Amino acid sequence: MKALAACLSALLLGLTGCGPQPLSSPPEGATIVTVVGAIHGQHRRAEDYSLEVLRQAIVKFDPDIVMVELPSDRFAIASTNFDQFGEVRESRADDFPELTDAVFPLRKQLGFAMIPVSAWTQDIAANRRAVERRLATDPARAEDWAEYQAAIQQYGKALAGRSDDPAFIHSSAYDAAVRARQESYERLFGDDLGAGSWRAINAAHLAHINDALDTVSGQEKRVLILFGAAHKYKIVEGLEARDDVFLADPAPLFENS
Repeated sequence: MKALAACLSALLLGLTGCGPQPLSSPPEGATIVTVVGAIHGQHRRAEDYSLEVLRQAIVKFDPDIVMVELPSDRFAIASTNFDQFGEVRESRADDFPELTDAVFPLRKQLGFAMIPVSAWTQDIAANRRAVERRLATDPARAEDWAEYQAAIQQYGKALAGRSDDPAFIHSSAYDAAVRARQESYERLFGDDLGAGSWRAINAAHLAHINDALDTVSGQEKRVLILFGAAHKYKIVEGLEARDDVFLADPAPLFENS
């Protein structure tokens, strides 16, 4: 079934939107993809969305491939270290306990492949930090900065009391809150940030994801994409353009956990 046909069918059935669908009977030959949002260090503190809850969700999906939020050079170091020492020992990966404590340990147990699909580089990250510091103290941009801070506050209110709830994180309400914050950021500062802007970096992440999906198209692989939860809606929107992908709703993976 083509992506457009799937969306039209959903609309005819009265469903809202054409995003991830229940994993019932995907079209023959389709790559089954689910996009799971991670909360990074918060996984260590959360009960509802702990690392164990994430592990159970990954096991439940039983992926052939897990695409992870690491650049290829950092992934190579992390993977080699884990194979040799049983620990990742890589500075960027160490910021992501969903990788160090869940995905890497599960790789041997479940036998899935890991593919790095992050476009971040040290130069992009350093430039973004420098630009943000300049914008925050530039009198000529004070109104823009204040508007962005207000968007952050609204985002905080939308997430209050449920920032570690996997059901909420994998909902349209969460995506709407992220969209409002991040698209304000892009509108106000996208031209300043260049490759580190919200639009540009997500397009670059998606290019890596699409390249990886191209290599398994038509093989009916099960692919779990694990990224910081804020990126989730951008990845889903990008993948909806593919005819060979069936987007499976990740929310059921967290039920009864």
